Amino acid sequence: MTKITGLTQFEKNFIGYIYDNNRIIQKQLEDKKSNIDFLLDPNFPTWLVRHSLGVNMGEEDLSSVPIETFFDDNRSKNFGYQQKSGSIRDLFYNGLIIQVQESEYAHAVGPIHAGIIEPGHFRFLVENDHIKILMIRLGFLNREIQQILVGMNPEKGTTVAETISGDSSVAYALAFSKCYEEIVGIKVHPSVSLFRSILVELERISVHIGDLAGISEDMGYYPLYGVCATERGAGLALMEIWTGSRFGKGAMRMGGVRVNQRIIAEQAKSAFFNLKDTYEKKILPQFERAASNSTVKERMQGLGVITKDQVSKYGFLGMVSRMAGVPEDLRIEDPNYPSWEPLDFRSNHHNLCGDVWSRFYLRKLEISQSMAWIEQMLDHIDWSFLWSKEQFKNTINKSNLKSDANFTFSPIHFSYIEGWRGPILVVLEVNEDLTIKSAYIRDPSVLNWHALELAVRGVAVSDFPLNNKSFNLSYGGFDL
Repeated sequence: MTKITGLTQFEKNFIGYIYDNNRIIQKQLEDKKSNIDFLLDPNFPTWLVRHSLGVNMGEEDLSSVPIETFFDDNRSKNFGYQQKSGSIRDLFYNGLIIQVQESEYAHAVGPIHAGIIEPGHFRFLVENDHIKILMIRLGFLNREIQQILVGMNPEKGTTVAETISGDSSVAYALAFSKCYEEIVGIKVHPSVSLFRSILVELERISVHIGDLAGISEDMGYYPLYGVCATERGAGLALMEIWTGSRFGKGAMRMGGVRVNQRIIAEQAKSAFFNLKDTYEKKILPQFERAASNSTVKERMQGLGVITKDQVSKYGFLGMVSRMAGVPEDLRIEDPNYPSWEPLDFRSNHHNLCGDVWSRFYLRKLEISQSMAWIEQMLDHIDWSFLWSKEQFKNTINKSNLKSDANFTFSPIHFSYIEGWRGPILVVLEVNEDLTIKSAYIRDPSVLNWHALELAVRGVAVSDFPLNNKSFNLSYGGFDL
């Protein structure tokens, strides 16, 4: 499947990023002369265009826009309220007024949420207790991450990268590190590359276990909730054993990986098997118990459906595409994932059909997939080298790193990582001293938030929390 997955502008040149055969390709878009050209082109998802090229145009007054307009796929009919005088309106929350009929009511959730949830605005239009349409507006904090990065060196830039979406700290830091390595022409040791991929998978495992807990809690199914809420700590503990941080912060840096010097190489390799035992003896049996419970299945099956056609049309990514039965996975073509086995979509077609159940079941499939691959790779890593002073010094002292002899400096490079939510895309333009001149970041949530909007149309309001939890999208990853 080919689709547009990134869009930015460097100086006067529009640059597109195309997802094609489990790779992302960069292309200069010479046929596009203005922002409006992208808004009118159905090949460019509206959410991507508005996030990449949109500007703050103040309050959105949609009170004169018939609600039927939002269900119409004709881009020209939606054109008027998404732009003005050649500028595109962003998707940040700046106030929102919508049309409400006598048989309907509207209510808002956010931007201030209880607990630790990040700011986001959800405007529901409801008829007979079912959601007619949901409008999501984010970016309430306006963090300006891409502007903050300007002028930073690789060390500071990678540190900021770890804050883009806190539950994807490892994936973002690796994406930045790979960008810098390509810019400078550094060849990374094979064991370093493989171990960094393992850390990305460990991040995926830990989050997925936590998400199984969250989904189970929203269903009121506490046997699986209890074990996953507790044993998510086994994944975080292994991350801390390997890197010194439960979230892997500080581990990924240009040219190497910083490991926990308080343990030795032999301890590092054997530490994985505690997580394996926890998963196989505690988590997996409770998952299988839940999956065989007809009440649990009926609660999720057929709820909040996203179709294959919608994945293609709106550019949905990662988990959202795979749970709909679309076999997309950047790891298949990634040389840093040797012997990677993609999911068997044929035998799991009845469990990957786009609903909440699919998003629940996919997490179990991906945990098992990542666990098996990590175990297979343990014997392919030179653990002594990873924990050696040489590797540690190379990661700290960039002067010790060896560049490709045929390397020619190029200021713009991009990298992508199959993070746990989906493909993370990072584009850096740097000066010759490696300080950042400009940056473009596209979290998978930028596109996938729209999937949540579509999934809950016609769904009871009371089912929104379960749908929302099953996607678990990033507010911070959108608010850049």
